[in-house]
Amino acid sequence: MRLDRTAPRRAGFTLIELLVVIAIIGVLIALLLPAVQAAREAARRSQCTNNLKQLGIALHNYHDTVGSFPTSFWRATPDYSVIGRWGHSWVTMTLPFMEQGPVYNSVNFSMGASGGPGDQHTASNHTGLMTVIGTLMCPSDPSPNISPLQRVDTGVGYNFATRAPLNSGPKLCYFGNIGDNHNDDQTYWPFSSLPVFRDNGYGEGNTFTGIMSRSGGTSSMRDLIDGTSNTLLCGESLYESCDWFTWPNPNGTTISSVTPLNWKVPNHRGDVNDRYDSRNWRSGFGFRSQHPGIINFLMGDGRVIAIKATINRDIFRGLSTRAGGEVISSDNL
Repeated sequence: MRLDRTAPRRAGFTLIELLVVIAIIGVLIALLLPAVQAAREAARRSQCTNNLKQLGIALHNYHDTVGSFPTSFWRATPDYSVIGRWGHSWVTMTLPFMEQGPVYNSVNFSMGASGGPGDQHTASNHTGLMTVIGTLMCPSDPSPNISPLQRVDTGVGYNFATRAPLNSGPKLCYFGNIGDNHNDDQTYWPFSSLPVFRDNGYGEGNTFTGIMSRSGGTSSMRDLIDGTSNTLLCGESLYESCDWFTWPNPNGTTISSVTPLNWKVPNHRGDVNDRYDSRNWRSGFGFRSQHPGIINFLMGDGRVIAIKATINRDIFRGLSTRAGGEVISSDNL
């Protein structure tokens, strides 16, 4: 049988043509991926902003009902002289106003968030205080909903099989602003090149200069002399950047303005004297986020603004105080 040499040749790509097509596809993907990532981050940032707005509505409703913004109770005695794990956080007190009434009703307020004889407080409040609440979590924070890292001093988890505390707690990304207070122990101040602002404790009682108090003190609208639009109410941080952070912890739900914005905490070895370690609360208690270049903040008037991580430190300090008398231009934000 003779082959018909006049039949048309089968169409196909040469090797060079195929390589060119692959190269073009690679370039298109390289151009497309950053755009996709940027779109995803924009969506996450929008969700974070919405979370803070919802939190702002809850805090203002709390204020209208009670007459002041909520407080945390970290000290066990009225004069704040004895440290204890007997109180609850401002987040817990705000739960009914965040449509979390069932969680709030499950909390036994006759006992603390954790501790107690035989850790009975921890066991009693395990169910409610181990609840993961979506409104309290920034979607850009990659940490898990329940961290494997040990939560310090108010871990609320409880292992009923071994009758021992788990020292864990649910995720929190939004923290109350106590102002420009800092710890009163100069020995472990990690930022030797930065000025020390106040040596009056870390926002306990009525020493706080912001809107929230770490233990017992309260503020109301009339106390915001600098104006509600010029005072920070809450801001972002990263859940695993400090081993105190979890929403039921009265000692891990407030932050001051003294730690530089976006101060990175990459170590998790449990070294309290390492300023890069999550166990060092002095540097851990700072505002930070995974949003490129900015941190979202809730202002006293309920607005949510994005503050650049490079903001002048004195200006940021001024925004954190409720009655410091600072004059701050919007051009500086």
